Amino acid sequence: MAHARKKIINEIRRLVSLGGPLVVSNIAIVSMGVTDTIVAGRASATDLAGLAIGSGAWVTLTVIIMGLLAATSPIVARLRGARKLDETGWQLSQSLWIATVMGLFGVAVLLASPVWTAWINAEPEVRDVTTGYLLALSTGAMPFAVSAALRGYCEGMARVRPTMRIYIAMAILNVPLDILLVFGAGPIPALGGAGCGWATSIACWFSAIAFWWHIKTDPAYRPFELTFRLPKPDWPTLKHHLSIGLPVCVGSTGEVVFFASMAFMLASHGTAAVASHQVAISIGSTFYMVALALAQAVSIRCAQRLGEGKPKAASFSCWTGVTTGIAYAVMTAIIIIVARDWFVLAYTSDKEVFAVATSLLLLCAAFQLADVAQAMAWGALRGYKDTRTPMFIQLFSYWLVGFPIARWLGENYWGVYGYWVGINAGLMTAALLLNYRLWRTTQKERIVGVRA
Repeated sequence: MAHARKKIINEIRRLVSLGGPLVVSNIAIVSMGVTDTIVAGRASATDLAGLAIGSGAWVTLTVIIMGLLAATSPIVARLRGARKLDETGWQLSQSLWIATVMGLFGVAVLLASPVWTAWINAEPEVRDVTTGYLLALSTGAMPFAVSAALRGYCEGMARVRPTMRIYIAMAILNVPLDILLVFGAGPIPALGGAGCGWATSIACWFSAIAFWWHIKTDPAYRPFELTFRLPKPDWPTLKHHLSIGLPVCVGSTGEVVFFASMAFMLASHGTAAVASHQVAISIGSTFYMVALALAQAVSIRCAQRLGEGKPKAASFSCWTGVTTGIAYAVMTAIIIIVARDWFVLAYTSDKEVFAVATSLLLLCAAFQLADVAQAMAWGALRGYKDTRTPMFIQLFSYWLVGFPIARWLGENYWGVYGYWVGINAGLMTAALLLNYRLWRTTQKERIVGVRA
């Protein structure tokens, strides 16, 4: 018993050592959205509502990009575990091809926002803020994609502290940029909610340059002959990346579009409903970033152990991570319930928005457990390169369970609260099915050994 307890404690320490900097990185990233929400909320409810709709579209686009690049980290981590470090540079160069194509795709989608935002059933003033915000972000789509590929490589190599420092600097930079561009100063005009888009784009350029400089100058990478000149595309390598990344992309995009669709559907319920939803989602996302970092750490740890040819150790890492994540979820749910009034007051002083948002946080606390449980299982499965079945599980859970319930209850009975009940239903279904899939996968790997 004492030996088992010591083994668990040591594994948790390893996960925390790897996941700690990732936690800080993810909180830094989400803090940019929090800063955007707070600053836009101080400008006006219209700016906040426009930002809520626009950020839903931007987050969807970024998740598509990151999903297609999701294979970089586990592939590099497996090569590192197998001591095939000389092959990691080639994997990075091919992932940069995917980043380049997806960056151009993102630019095209955002430049077309004046066309497709016209379909949104929102007040004209709110729609104008949304369009301005997305057009500003079109200048940041390419550097965002490149930095996502570079980050995946660094994480696969377990170089997570430089990533943490870059994202902390990025988040700090975003604060004065938000204030300056939203409210204006001197010759710089007040851009309102659209100013948040320009601030984010500048931060994305900073991130891409910082990652490039880190990989170029850090002595740890010199033996691997890394180059940022794109070689000829290698289709077998790209196919391998996409065979892992595409299901992650579809599954995670399905989840994010599911959440984003709530903001779009709430547009017809009025500015207060949309703004309250945005505040509650922003607070919930902040706590979720810790769980997401732990899931990333589990994925890296699992992939490395499999690369070492130790499937039993990989399984142990996975389930230790899932249990740790659930314990964290219980703690955060309690914090959200107790401190919900203070959290909302940090975003807005509007009485109507405050009343609705504080009630929504009770539902947000309820789904912490399910959300974290599904995230941890999903991260572990990525370490196994098991992404296709999880994709179908996510699509089923969110769109065939959560969405119909949200639509029915939201439109016919409880308004914004009905939508959140549907969110809870989708997350709970995903949590149960993904953890069952993880159990099946770990058992199979322990019996047949590591896949080729």
